[in-house]
Amino acid sequence: MYKKILVAVDGSDTSKLALKEAMNLAGDCGSILRIVYVVDIYNMYAEAEYMNYKEVQKSLEREGEMVLERAKRSLKQSGISFSQHLIKTSSRKPRVAETIVADADKWKADLIVVGTHGRRGFSRFLLGSVAESIARVATKPVLLIRGKGN
Repeated sequence: MYKKILVAVDGSDTSKLALKEAMNLAGDCGSILRIVYVVDIYNMYAEAEYMNYKEVQKSLEREGEMVLERAKRSLKQSGISFSQHLIKTSSRKPRVAETIVADADKWKADLIVVGTHGRRGFSRFLLGSVAESIARVATKPVLLIRGKGN
């Protein structure tokens, strides 16, 4: 049914549940997984005097690489085919949800899997959650995984 499943991860417990569910689906369907982590560099205020923009960007990229490495360890033991990608927001796709949906479209994913409560703090308050935004703009099925206790 779903041959290509894109999973967005952010290191939160909820995104770990989303990865686990995607792995279950992939195992059942013989699917390929694409694990993505989005570095939101476009929405950083580069002119702020108190912030070294390049250092913050490097730090965000390192965090993303660590999250992808943890996902890789889980997936290697499963035998499921996968790839992983660190992607970045841009002036063309300035929001995390748009970046994920564009990547899913480019890869021709059959399904997007995402946790409903990841780490997006204040931007969730201002803009709504990333998962909600993905569900609104995606042109393909989206599986939302709720965190424990939600």
